[in-house]
Amino acid sequence: MENINLALTLLIAGFVIVFLVLVVLIIVITLYGKIIQSAQKAASKKHGETDKPAIRSVTREEIEEYDSDEIPEEIIAVIAAAVDSLYGSKPHKIKNVKRSRSVRSSWGNAGIAENTRPF
Repeated sequence: MENINLALTLLIAGFVIVFLVLVVLIIVITLYGKIIQSAQKAASKKHGETDKPAIRSVTREEIEEYDSDEIPEEIIAVIAAAVDSLYGSKPHKIKNVKRSRSVRSSWGNAGIAENTRPF
């Protein structure tokens, strides 16, 4: 009977220690994430970047207008700005812009990009 009491005591102590260590790890990882996030925000504010890009609403007519094969000049200008921000001071030239015929919707592609982004 004494061995069973000792075994149960050790079992309960082991469970308590394991779960306490897990809770401590969760707290440490959460704090580390918040520290890194605040450091990234401070660095982006130092460089003059904003947290959120400007977003405007799009009407149904504008969506239907973009369904044609012709790409509006505004969209090409946005693509050129994105390429410029990606390559920076390196010389670059956009030769062709054409629509992608993706099987997934834009929302599906955005979800995949969000969920497969490296840490």
